[in-house]
Amino acid sequence: MKTNAWRPAVWPLKSGQPSTCTLNSLRKQLLRPTPTSRTLRTACHSLHPTLSPTLSMPRRNFTTPISISTNDTSRYGPQNGDSITIALSGGVDSSVTALLLAQSSLYSLSAVFMRNWNELDESGSLQPGSGGSSGCSWQKDWEDVQSVCRHLGNIPVQMIDLSREYWTQVFEPALDDWKEGVTPNPDVGCNREIKFGALMDRVLSPPLGVQGGGKSWLATGHYASINWSNEGRPMLYRARDRTKDQTYYLSKVGEERLKHAHFPLANLLKSQVRELAKKVDLPTAGRKESMGICFIGTRGSDGKSISNKEGFSSFLNGYITSSPGEIVDGDTGEIVGKHSGLHTLTVGQGARIRGALSKYYVARKDIKENKIVVVQGKGHPMLMCTRLYVSGVDWIWNEPPPELKEGGEGQVKLLAQVRHRQMETECVVKSKQGEGYEVEFEEPVLAVAPGQVLGLWRGTWCLGSAQIERVETLYDDQQQDTLAAL
Repeated sequence: MKTNAWRPAVWPLKSGQPSTCTLNSLRKQLLRPTPTSRTLRTACHSLHPTLSPTLSMPRRNFTTPISISTNDTSRYGPQNGDSITIALSGGVDSSVTALLLAQSSLYSLSAVFMRNWNELDESGSLQPGSGGSSGCSWQKDWEDVQSVCRHLGNIPVQMIDLSREYWTQVFEPALDDWKEGVTPNPDVGCNREIKFGALMDRVLSPPLGVQGGGKSWLATGHYASINWSNEGRPMLYRARDRTKDQTYYLSKVGEERLKHAHFPLANLLKSQVRELAKKVDLPTAGRKESMGICFIGTRGSDGKSISNKEGFSSFLNGYITSSPGEIVDGDTGEIVGKHSGLHTLTVGQGARIRGALSKYYVARKDIKENKIVVVQGKGHPMLMCTRLYVSGVDWIWNEPPPELKEGGEGQVKLLAQVRHRQMETECVVKSKQGEGYEVEFEEPVLAVAPGQVLGLWRGTWCLGSAQIERVETLYDDQQQDTLAAL
């Protein structure tokens, strides 16, 4: 049988094209008794009509075979004979990614687990990779990864220590930003520098830019999709599950890296991923979703969760020397409290002000004066961003949209997002004659801070992102209008 005789339709060929894998049809397949080879082939064909009924059985001996395929319909995606390395974290998403790939006999599979954060050593070292005064235990994750690989037919797996790379390329630059009072996003940097940077360099064979042999891929459990242009250029699209979509975190991964990236969960809902994990009794089926910083974990040495803002502030105190200052009312100029460091509060966060009749929120930071400005009410004009400025955008294709002329004036309407899971906002991106870009929102956006990552989309196609440098608010507009009227 020719291995290219069938082409399952999992990746949407056009933006917004509905997936053929609906939740109801998936449930029907999952609730059936373990099928025979012929029954499985028939189920595959009914679930994905583009699958050939002569599809061969998986080479791995599953207790309960499943009828979902992740093969890219494009000739530019993974092909017969290609090598795919699966990045496993010990979570359910990456485990189901391995499950979906392990059912196919087309690829040569292996797996990798990254250790990017070590616990504090006995000497209390703060050297690269030591994890400072807090960290997470990676041993349990590594054990779960090995259990998943055994469960799926002994997929070969290795552990790679990238803690030094993570420290120098992601965490230290983020620390510098936190010290300056801005709000970086280390998860975006981690995907660019570590997962699709240092790790991809380690596992791809042949390496990037080297021709010869079959193509190699890095598969991850990200909720994102890769479509391909007619010229074979990868286009990063949002996942089917918009509540879990992670293209924001991938928005700084460049074209040459995405050419080797594979996202099998593109067309699955989180609920479907959970069902699949339970159906085949994956060891990680019951794992809760991690909400901590990429590869650092969810708890510091004091036991506090770093997934909430107070715990995260305590975590950062292990690395940043506190510099106390004043908290000032943005309307009256009155000193209403003290802060223990600019890194301890972020824009939009509630501020505890003793004796206040209504709740205060952080509106901005005065870095020169080491002051934090707060306002009463979450709808305050000082919290509503109307425009922002960036010095440059990391375009995934390394070039701006044609509407933005290099070195001249130009503008384009796009969709913007300044944090994960935020509803995108319509905006106009204006080129400033080679001096960066101005981004003006159609509607004000709540709590935007310098240092945050601004992601840009054309529809559901992610074009790239930039680090925000300056923010203007509805309050600033009102002040300018008042001055103009004088």
